[in-house]
Amino acid sequence: MKHFAILLAVSPDNGTLPLRALDTIKTALTKGFAVFCFLYEDGVHLANQTRDVPQGERDLSDTLATLACDPNCDIVACITAAERRGVHESNLVDNVRVGGLGEWTERLQSADCVVQFR
Repeated sequence: MKHFAILLAVSPDNGTLPLRALDTIKTALTKGFAVFCFLYEDGVHLANQTRDVPQGERDLSDTLATLACDPNCDIVACITAAERRGVHESNLVDNVRVGGLGEWTERLQSADCVVQFR
């Protein structure tokens, strides 16, 4: 199985870029890739299940949670970025866990494809 590594460092409020990132994850999973997604900087807000989403806007954390249920998808929120932004581990959507930059660098070593959304 080929491995896809994605660095997602954009806020859920950053236009269509976070949606394109989630679509990329979904497509990679559909094509048989194992996906490792590292939520970094403002990207950690995507995993915050207590985030206040304006009425009429799509809650991207629901999409992220659905993707995280796939056994070939590992989604990790940077613990330092999350703490700096007030996103607590207890508020993360299901199947998203915290980790450090060291894990991201390790996963880069085995990735067949790397994409970043900034």
